[in-house]
Amino acid sequence: MKLALQIHPTRISDELLADRINPVLAKLALESYVLPRRHDGNIELQADTAAIVALGGDGTFLHGARVAALNDVPIIGVNIGRLGFLCSAEISDLFEVLADIKHGRMPLEERHVLKGEVRCEDQVKFSQVALNDIVIYRSEFDTLRDLEAYDNGQLIAHYRADGIILATALGSTAYNMSAGGPLVHPSLDVAILTPICAHSLLTKPLVLSPKNKITIGAHAASCPMTVSFDGEFHGKLDIGEELVVGSFSHKLKLYRPERYDFYEVLREKFQHGYVFKDEDCQS
Repeated sequence: MKLALQIHPTRISDELLADRINPVLAKLALESYVLPRRHDGNIELQADTAAIVALGGDGTFLHGARVAALNDVPIIGVNIGRLGFLCSAEISDLFEVLADIKHGRMPLEERHVLKGEVRCEDQVKFSQVALNDIVIYRSEFDTLRDLEAYDNGQLIAHYRADGIILATALGSTAYNMSAGGPLVHPSLDVAILTPICAHSLLTKPLVLSPKNKITIGAHAASCPMTVSFDGEFHGKLDIGEELVVGSFSHKLKLYRPERYDFYEVLREKFQHGYVFKDEDCQS
């Protein structure tokens, strides 16, 4: 079985590879090679690559997940970072995790992926996929932007804001959460539209169907703007252009240990809600 390793450029040292990772791979008789780190995920995998193992934190996972989605192979994230919300395993569990993958004992789940295109009339200027979010935001000038959002050609709303986030359910706990958007279970296929610092007391985020075509355009005086994909790949939205977002052709295949609990991770890593203790129930 051959694995592609997406590793953090500084947290994964040669010593860590030699002392903790390579011995596990050798013990399980697993072939491996290290992927280059590219923002656009445009990497051709070696023949017979069975899965990608991302070793690092959430940023490293997103790099590997973009490659996994574009090549339609599964991925698992192994946390060696700080938060590691997207990673479902720890480095201390590496042997058990890889053994389960090798022997077909690790459950596979799927996650929705967005694809965004910046278009000028009928021409695609550039396109990219996003596991977390696609964000259109002001750049170069410090004024609010006048934006229009459409769902399958129907006007959703006019927004005066710093920008708009279009997030997946997986990315609902990233920039979307910081901007006041809803938390969504990552198994759901949705696109979450969250304005950034809207100049309105009544503007609220919306949960949309990703099967539709979502279009974001800017008033001519609001350009230029920047479009980012997972905070990694960036491009410009110029006068007369629009951002068109829909579902990517492949879903992300994700290994999840059976003990993984999304709500437990929310409680532990984001202090979501209040966890009652025994003394709370004592009179």
